[in-house]
Amino acid sequence: MTTAQETTLLLAEGNDIGPVPLGNPEELDLHLESILASGDVAKIRDIEHSHRTEHSTSRGTPRAESEIIVRFDDMDVDVESTASAPVSQNYILASQDTVRNSFESPASALSDQSELTSPPSSPRQSSKATTPTEPEALKTQVTASAAASMTKIPSRLMSGRRRVFDVRPRVSIPTDITPHEYAHQCIAAAESSRLNPYALHQDEYLMLREHISHAQVTTYLNIRNGILRLWLNNPRIGVSREEAVGCAKDTRWFDVASVCYDWLLRSGYINFGCAEVPSPMKRPKKSKTDKKSKTIVVIGAGLAGLGCARQLDSLFKQYAKEFYDLGEEPPKVVVLEGRNRLGGRVYSRALDSRQSQRLIRFKGRRHSVECGGMIITGFERGNPLNVLVRGQMALPYYALRSDTTLYDSNGKPVDEARDRLVEKLYNDCLERVSDYKFKNQPSKLIEGNRDLINEGRDSSSEGHKTIAHVEEAAAALPQALPIAEQSLGPRVSLVPVSTDRATGKTHAEPGTSSTLKAAHKAKLMGWTLREGIDEDYDLDLDAAAKASNATLGSVMDEAISQYKNIVDLTAQDFRLMNWHVANLEYSNAINYNQLSLSGWDIDAGNEWEGKHTMVVGGYQNVPWGLGNSPSRLDIRKEATVKKVSYSSEKLGAARVECENGVTIDADYVVSTIPLGVLKHGSVEFAPPLPQWKADVVRRLGYGILNKIILVYREAFWDTSRDIFGVLRTPHSRHSLEQGEYTSHRGRCFQWFDVSNMSGIPVLLGLMAGDAGFDTERTENDKLVEEATQVLRSIYGDKVPQQPLHSIVTRWGSDKFARGSYSSAGPDMKPNDYQTMARPVGNLFFAGEHTIETHPATVHGAYLSGLRAASEVLEAMLGPIQIPTPLIVPKDSVGSSAQGLKRKASMATSPPSPRSAKQARIDAYELEAWNNIVSKIGERPWKPQKVAGNAYILYSKAHYETARRRCEEGRRSGKGRPGPNDVRIVTSKMWKEASNEERKPFEDQAAELKRGYNEKLQKWEQDAKAWDEKYAEIRREWEKEHPLVLDDIVDDRTGRERRRAGRVSTYAESEGSEIDLDS
Repeated sequence: MTTAQETTLLLAEGNDIGPVPLGNPEELDLHLESILASGDVAKIRDIEHSHRTEHSTSRGTPRAESEIIVRFDDMDVDVESTASAPVSQNYILASQDTVRNSFESPASALSDQSELTSPPSSPRQSSKATTPTEPEALKTQVTASAAASMTKIPSRLMSGRRRVFDVRPRVSIPTDITPHEYAHQCIAAAESSRLNPYALHQDEYLMLREHISHAQVTTYLNIRNGILRLWLNNPRIGVSREEAVGCAKDTRWFDVASVCYDWLLRSGYINFGCAEVPSPMKRPKKSKTDKKSKTIVVIGAGLAGLGCARQLDSLFKQYAKEFYDLGEEPPKVVVLEGRNRLGGRVYSRALDSRQSQRLIRFKGRRHSVECGGMIITGFERGNPLNVLVRGQMALPYYALRSDTTLYDSNGKPVDEARDRLVEKLYNDCLERVSDYKFKNQPSKLIEGNRDLINEGRDSSSEGHKTIAHVEEAAAALPQALPIAEQSLGPRVSLVPVSTDRATGKTHAEPGTSSTLKAAHKAKLMGWTLREGIDEDYDLDLDAAAKASNATLGSVMDEAISQYKNIVDLTAQDFRLMNWHVANLEYSNAINYNQLSLSGWDIDAGNEWEGKHTMVVGGYQNVPWGLGNSPSRLDIRKEATVKKVSYSSEKLGAARVECENGVTIDADYVVSTIPLGVLKHGSVEFAPPLPQWKADVVRRLGYGILNKIILVYREAFWDTSRDIFGVLRTPHSRHSLEQGEYTSHRGRCFQWFDVSNMSGIPVLLGLMAGDAGFDTERTENDKLVEEATQVLRSIYGDKVPQQPLHSIVTRWGSDKFARGSYSSAGPDMKPNDYQTMARPVGNLFFAGEHTIETHPATVHGAYLSGLRAASEVLEAMLGPIQIPTPLIVPKDSVGSSAQGLKRKASMATSPPSPRSAKQARIDAYELEAWNNIVSKIGERPWKPQKVAGNAYILYSKAHYETARRRCEEGRRSGKGRPGPNDVRIVTSKMWKEASNEERKPFEDQAAELKRGYNEKLQKWEQDAKAWDEKYAEIRREWEKEHPLVLDDIVDDRTGRERRRAGRVSTYAESEGSEIDLDS
């Protein structure tokens, strides 16, 4: 184990408070505890409620008022055991011996440059460390497993205890914005939570199908979206059940809102991360806790493990009453971590900055570099890191500039036009290969009324038959579809259209793949066809795709080779093409000849939106924040697990044994052990994992991405760009054979200038594909020398002979990782990621290798932890109990304002003092409102936003042109072009349009925005004047018509009176709302 290099950092509202003296881990832990005890760490007080404080709803993202304590230690390398430790059969490059050697860490590999030069070590996570998204509600497939889960539905019909809510309808709906604006915020909140605002998530459908009708879906979605809006308005404080119920506009929907709250809470859509959750109730004096509290052991303190443990800790607080009702204390959570630090494959290595120029704006911050996961690929459209990094921890971050210069092997920049031309050809090859991907079945799509949801209105019609009744009746008809195949969404094929150079991730859009013949497409791209080749010439990849050993790489290589027959490709073109291949191998941490032809981009369509960013001062702030805020988790470091004994039954006992002799008895175990370690077999399971689990461990791929990090005294490179690439040559510089580029293309092919994140001049080079594996067995000095020569080929003598410090990561040699991240192995099956996530008895699984929508990513690891926490809670408390009937019929109780005044024909007893008092207040408010409106009219409505987007205007104007292009040169059997095909073409036309072609649309968009801003400014003035008149007339009205309530006897207790008041919700507190439009 390497000597710990430790630094403690306090971040308060994104500012560094200062370093803490280095010491051993125990001393630092005591120091942290003293700060936690004395400071405001993660103690976020309730925000004072302010009624109608401001009419604008666009408020800045709240900054965390808590301090996040962060500590960094070195990673561990297994030097002795790596020689005989094969990692995976799936990515063997040459032979068994080659693989074994690739994980060796010879002593000569240690560099003598400085203390910071790493011996083989450093946790790596994909720099695609943050990926994609389309609403996840439409992602879950209705397969046999989904149909099987429907058999559990009857258990949900068990009549759950109906709660009593002392809350008024609409209490959590702001009154100072228009219904349209409120609806807009709710829709944006759902989209920012990975949910479709207009349709039920698959789990919502399974939960509610026996309880609500199709017509009632609209009202449910309005409530659900409103609860999500409450959460995202201020994610530092958890949403309470009462606040959630206040999103219902009718008392009859209170139970629905409560059930929805339970689902969002259990599923990790609200109240996750470092939020201060509603205070746990104290143990009732009368309750007996005869049973001791259960224990959950989480193995691993990476993002998955910490995310799971923090979520479990939060859920146990919020469901404390349920555990007390079972006669036991809320469960305990113990996290076991083999390293002496947190973060797993997120590792921010400390840097010595004494000899380097420091950025002035970086003064006081910690100098570090990311050896593992590093890039957040967009905060928008549902990335949970948006809440963690920006909404809760308020960590500073830097937005990467996307412009990338590619340098040829001679050190000169590649002609940009040629670069774009080759990139188009590469993307077309990917598009044609995507014809052989797994064909996913469309998802169940139970939608609400879009128009009503857009307007913020509930459905006036409720229907009489539940969704289940309608589906079962339809399935009973002759030749009818089974339930699992009813109400499916449209089948959407995703086509690769571009590649993200910062992460190597392919961006896909809906459309039809390879609709045009290859020669015709090449000519449209701008290529000149070879002599004798007409536009009907096409590629034929079927034979290569049907081969028994077909992989993505083998078919791609065949496509590139066949394109040589259509256009003249030079050696530079091949170098450019293989730079893009290396970038793809970087995103998968493995040679693309080891990727499944059918499943290599199984997560397509789940990309996030927004700029790529990196956390300033260290990504490791995030895991430390999770471990310490709002309270410190029970994390036991240097506790390497060697054996996990579990029960095949969920209610059985479990035991976890560590190498240090410590044994922990548990009721449930959550394994976030990396896939590479599972493949290696260093952790024993008793009984052995079932065959179906062992098979999926074998089939999934797992690779290595390594980094060469060089620290300099001053920058000699172009600091106006954050990324630059270098084309690598094979042994024969002018080769036109694709196979000869395999071993060299990923060697220092891409460089990141991370000075803005580290605070001193630092370059970070990537070793991808075969190069990543080769790094494991190559000495540091040789690797640094090679990297220096690559830089010298570009910048010449400006590059020093030696950097001040160098760090080489070796993730394959790290005994706690055994590699970087998962990939789609050649033998992968469509549901392997889902199978990997399935629990075995009381043993649960989380990690980036257990999430199909976001594998191999930091945020995917975190989301898998939330999912595992939900599974553990359900195993302990059972499914959500739903009252029957869930929605009380209209004629059995009054609703909203009119419901509070019961019809005389229905009244069988005098109204209670509470209802009589509320009825009088409602009538008084209505009369006051009508009087004021009759004098000054209604409050001016905020103008609706305009589509001030130049691309949208361009696409509308060029729709027909794009459609005609789709029809030209179309391959037979591909059908007529659909809207998605046209949209892809208009997108490409826009990207290729000159500044002169774009200018009219940009001017038009700017004019629309100017017009909107003028209307908005006038509205603000009119609204302010109206508010002043309203206040004046209201005062006069109250003087002339005082409200008298003394004649109504109130027999409630003081506590009941306090609870009956308006719920104080941070969603309506000034300055607490996230701008959902940004």
